[in-house]
Amino acid sequence: MRVNCPHCDEKALITSRNKLSGTVTDLYCQCTNSATCSASFVFSLAVKHNLNPPYRTTLDIALGLLNSLPKNQLAQIQRDLFG
Repeated sequence: MRVNCPHCDEKALITSRNKLSGTVTDLYCQCTNSATCSASFVFSLAVKHNLNPPYRTTLDIALGLLNSLPKNQLAQIQRDLFG
């Protein structure tokens, strides 16, 4: 992952990080442009939303829904799917 300085747009180094939660991390950065900038700053890195949920999550949701159905509806789904 590359971070650019928000002040001069030069490359910055991530010097440390602080994990705030499972999906949010603060990245402590230092600009590598020592001649004219040398700014220090904090970037926040966060997961905004999923475009496609992980396979395991999708399967868990499907199994949970199927297991919550009455027996007769579950049997009908099995007949429809598997003949």
